[in-house]
Amino acid sequence: MSHVILMTSFSIFSSLRLCLAAAIAVFAFLGEIKPTVAASTLTKVVIGYPSPSPKLAPIWIAQDHDFFGKYGTTVDLVFVRNTQTLIAGIAAANIDVGYTGGTTVLGAAAGGMELKMVSAFQSRGRGYLVVRPEIKTPADLSGKRFGVQSIGGTLWMYAMLALEQFGLDVTRDRIRILVIGDQTLLVRAMETQLIDATVFTSGTYSLSLEQKGFPLLVEMRPSMATTGLVVSKSYLQRNSETLENVMKAMMEGLIFALAPRNKSQVIKTIMGRLKLSDASLAEEGYAALVKDFETRPYPSIESLRSLHRLMQLQNPRLATINLANLIDSTFVRKLDESGFIGQLQARYSEAH
Repeated sequence: MSHVILMTSFSIFSSLRLCLAAAIAVFAFLGEIKPTVAASTLTKVVIGYPSPSPKLAPIWIAQDHDFFGKYGTTVDLVFVRNTQTLIAGIAAANIDVGYTGGTTVLGAAAGGMELKMVSAFQSRGRGYLVVRPEIKTPADLSGKRFGVQSIGGTLWMYAMLALEQFGLDVTRDRIRILVIGDQTLLVRAMETQLIDATVFTSGTYSLSLEQKGFPLLVEMRPSMATTGLVVSKSYLQRNSETLENVMKAMMEGLIFALAPRNKSQVIKTIMGRLKLSDASLAEEGYAALVKDFETRPYPSIESLRSLHRLMQLQNPRLATINLANLIDSTFVRKLDESGFIGQLQARYSEAH
């Protein structure tokens, strides 16, 4: 008997028809959002993301400094609670671009929808397994409650990788997987003893719990496409110029954020956007950004392989998916080979 407990109405492998119905309700308000600049001058792009974290710093910087406007676009940044709803929003054309990873692309493929990963800012993931104080060793996870954002999502992937690394099995070792929600909700679930263990992809959240006595059991660094830009095949074909402009703004936001001289400004942005009062938490997020993000973010098949292997456990149909069809490096290659990325790096590395 399976010990996986679902606390949500559908998993990443639910039919896209159900997801689409949910998305219509979730995103109905988008039609009322008005761009701040006349539509005749800027192209509006809706970017959805499934988890608030310092990884969003490049987008926040691009918004605050109007890099999107510089390249002819205006962005509405929309938070959605899970990957399934993000897929549904893209399917319904309520979301143009997903700021997400390979789990979204593979999850859509499992449901028969073709998404493309056009950039991979982070091709090697970082996961922090945090546990309750009474858990001293991996063996102590037996019989415990493990919180994730969604079944088949990125945090679920890290949970499965951690258990695999420890030689543990969900069914054999009676480990209950509870679907809780995004990382902010997982923090609260740990604090209120709803769950005994969880994995974060941001050190900001793990550090906040460590400071309250919750130990870090292990930090993982698997090869995994966790953060990039994802679009539908149809959007890519119809809006290639707009997508290239979004990429330009994102690259400038990223390279600005990674420039040492801008560190204090980026930390201030992270604190403001995440409503953090402790600067050390923002510092942790900034440090991970500097270590992990690629300035030439080519999406690769290799970074999808471990995700693909694990997701087949939930849906064997994924075994027939050709991973090469899920990536498109055209835009990154154009910005790289034209010298655009190099010019940005040179500009922001110059001294005042």
